[in-house]
Amino acid sequence: MQGLDALFGARSVALIGISADARKMTGAPVTILKQTGFPGAIYPINPKYKEIGGLACWPDVESLPETPDVAMVMLAAARVPDAVRACARKGVRAVVVLSSGFEETEEGHAHARELAEVAREAGIAVVGPNCEGVWSVPQRACLTFGSAARREVLHDAPIAILSQSGAMAGALARHLQDSAVGCAYVVSVGNETVLTIADYLEWMVERTEVRVVLLFIEGLRDGQRLLRLVERATAKDMRVVALKSGNSVKGLEAAASHTGKMASPYAVYRDLLHEAGAIRVESLTELIEAAEVLSVLGAPPVRGADGGVSVFSIPGGTRAMTADALEAHGVPLATFSRETVAALVEALPEFGGTENPTDLTGQVLSHPGLFDKCLNLIADDPNTEALIVQVANRGPRDVMERVELLRDVAKRSGVPLVVSFLGDSLPAAQRTELRKTGVSCARDPVEASRFLGWLWRARAAASHDALPDRADAGSSSVPATWRETVSLLEDCGMKVPAWRVVAAGEDAATACEGLAFPVAVKALPEHADHKTELDLVRLNVGESRLAAEVEGIRKRLGQADAGVLVQSMDAGGVEVLLSALNNPDFGAILAIGMGGTATELHADVAYVALPTTPARVRNAIERLKLRTLLDGFRGRPPADTEALLKAAAAFGDRFVAMGDAVRELEINPLFVHARGTGEVVAVDALVKT
Repeated sequence: MQGLDALFGARSVALIGISADARKMTGAPVTILKQTGFPGAIYPINPKYKEIGGLACWPDVESLPETPDVAMVMLAAARVPDAVRACARKGVRAVVVLSSGFEETEEGHAHARELAEVAREAGIAVVGPNCEGVWSVPQRACLTFGSAARREVLHDAPIAILSQSGAMAGALARHLQDSAVGCAYVVSVGNETVLTIADYLEWMVERTEVRVVLLFIEGLRDGQRLLRLVERATAKDMRVVALKSGNSVKGLEAAASHTGKMASPYAVYRDLLHEAGAIRVESLTELIEAAEVLSVLGAPPVRGADGGVSVFSIPGGTRAMTADALEAHGVPLATFSRETVAALVEALPEFGGTENPTDLTGQVLSHPGLFDKCLNLIADDPNTEALIVQVANRGPRDVMERVELLRDVAKRSGVPLVVSFLGDSLPAAQRTELRKTGVSCARDPVEASRFLGWLWRARAAASHDALPDRADAGSSSVPATWRETVSLLEDCGMKVPAWRVVAAGEDAATACEGLAFPVAVKALPEHADHKTELDLVRLNVGESRLAAEVEGIRKRLGQADAGVLVQSMDAGGVEVLLSALNNPDFGAILAIGMGGTATELHADVAYVALPTTPARVRNAIERLKLRTLLDGFRGRPPADTEALLKAAAAFGDRFVAMGDAVRELEINPLFVHARGTGEVVAVDALVKT
């Protein structure tokens, strides 16, 4: 973190490999630093020149009159490690490597390994390589070649941008600066050869001047750590907004070729970021909008079961649209108190709509003081947690004539206030004026509802329990036989139907005495993974067919001396998929969803970081169609969800305790019996090492 303190608090900068040609990317940094008004010392380093951009040029970093806080390196990849060594000898604590030619190329991996080794040995913070640089707006230090930084005015705001794409980092910064929303810090993380996106997030979480962090993610190598940091940020009322790219098959390939990292499927990112408390968006435009909205509007207060959004609406035609959009974004409508409804009925004409969302009609504009009175009535309702002010076709004028009123209502009520237009957009200067009063603007009710959806998401995330520590999971061996697997399942609170193993040469009927027929006959898990696909399972086998089916399994398996598993058939219940696996981006995770043949048919699966808790598993199930089955579908009795939650959490703990010795541990199906029985039944388990 000391290196990042020096980076973001830079008061002097060395530019290693800077070009005298300001038109080149390697010549741009000195121009940008001067244009943005960097007040500290700038040291161009290039032995070819005596002067660059009106500044004395130095032959190497060792010859500088002082130790700069930060060095920017713009050399060929093969020369970068030596340049970083020289910086370390000089005492430089942070280096920004703009150069490409590392992990993203076949021949660059050796350079990347050497760079990482140098950084570790020297204890120096290295940004990049293959990045677009860093902005520290409070220091007016834009350490980049990007055109987005070519400006004389920098707007500071409590927003940080951390991006695995240099172009996206520049675009976000450009839009926020052009609109005068502003930002405080920008990091194009590049290949993350030394520092990862989680390192920068850890630094940001401790900054009191940062309230919103924007993440553009292509793939992670320490996802578990990032999730914990998102949770820590959320607990401190900091909003983390994430846009994940590389979500399709082709998108994954593109992300890998861009940064040299392979990413996990989108569903894993979607669920784990949601679980940690991040606000997920789907586009660059939404990421920009979220930065503005979340840096302006505070958290909605919690005001009971009838609390929600109150809508002050002049046109009636937007009522249904607003209600639909709010529901789609998980935002409740407030229920007005009887006193509020009575006061609105008294104030409005008979044809007005006084229930939420309201239809206040154009009369509020025709009668002096009626707009103010109705707005205050709705804002002061005890169930108002946020406010939408929906204006009509002369909306921009009506709003700008009432800036002071909106400011006073927002301040006095203490609730987020969004002004919604009918497709209109205010000029940047007017948006800035409203933003300073604590009011956000939306082009229509759907956009206003999306904005409030982000606030409700942030509020809900703040109440989640913390992710358990993996160090508490202990250690456990990987089951190598069916008997060991059964022991593991039973330790997790699962029942296993009665079973026997018929050994080679043993009479099947004698071996299976006491089992209730019909039975399932199948290969042992240690002999075959995907038994159904290999035709190594026979169901509903009666006593007369038992011996033949046992021999048939051995024949198809190609092992005449193999033991064959014979198992009583379970009476049924809700079929659930439960799978723990080691994910390349996040480590141990749990997948839960519809089981049996429905797994592939419906793809109704949610992912949870491990270790987990029953409460976290419940939150995941709440987002699935599986919940409907567990609650009792079409007259079937409700299933024992509590037993499932406990078993799933225990199953995850055992998987984590196995460490890297196992790739996946899957139960499909896991039968959940009726509520009150306390029974979940595993008929099989797949262990992949």
